[in-house]
Amino acid sequence: MTDDPHTLTGAYALDALDDEERRRFEEHLSTCDTCADEVKGLLATASRLGAGINVSPPESLHAGVMSQVRVTRQVPRLASGPDAESGADPLHRARLRARVLTAVAAALLVVAGSLGTVAVSQQRRAARAEQAAGQLAQVLGAPDARTLTAAGPSGGSARVVFSLGQGRAVFVPHDLNAAPGRDLQLWVIRGRTVRSAGLVTADRPIVAAGVDAGSVLGLTIEPDGGSPQPTSPPVLQVPLA
Repeated sequence: MTDDPHTLTGAYALDALDDEERRRFEEHLSTCDTCADEVKGLLATASRLGAGINVSPPESLHAGVMSQVRVTRQVPRLASGPDAESGADPLHRARLRARVLTAVAAALLVVAGSLGTVAVSQQRRAARAEQAAGQLAQVLGAPDARTLTAAGPSGGSARVVFSLGQGRAVFVPHDLNAAPGRDLQLWVIRGRTVRSAGLVTADRPIVAAGVDAGSVLGLTIEPDGGSPQPTSPPVLQVPLA
């Protein structure tokens, strides 16, 4: 354990301290409001990012499958009873059964295709969320991890957890929204070099890589879908220093 307990807020938030280290840090925590506020913010950030990993099938899946069922051509019911079994043409019965099996197979392919598309999409979302969670864990566990907050437009705000040693910053928006037909876009600004870090989607965190002590995180209002370069002045700026 380091002699400076102020550097252990990230490790404590990740539950990466042993029992003795935890006991000693919690003693320090009870007397240090700065560390207590930082731990609270780090826990909230980790919790919010973790929520992004949980994915659910979209509401459109059931409607899409049922719409395919409604337009799938039905086949006549197989005849039953003594007369049917004894008098029906065996070739006709075989063809009818084949049509039934074909219709069932077609319906199953529609369902399987729908489920497969959803599964691939959600697997990708989960993989991205897990990757971001791993990057956040590295930032939180860094000895030099720091937390900053900034006020945004329309009463929203953002929390930024960054580690210059890791070269990463985690931007956590809260109630930041753009007007209809517009998007909020995050940028890593270094002098005259401006690089997009992604679009703000609801309250989901964005992990920005390649940051250093001269970097600034800037948030701009852009046309729907974002822009290659900012088209308006930043409405929120967070210097990483």
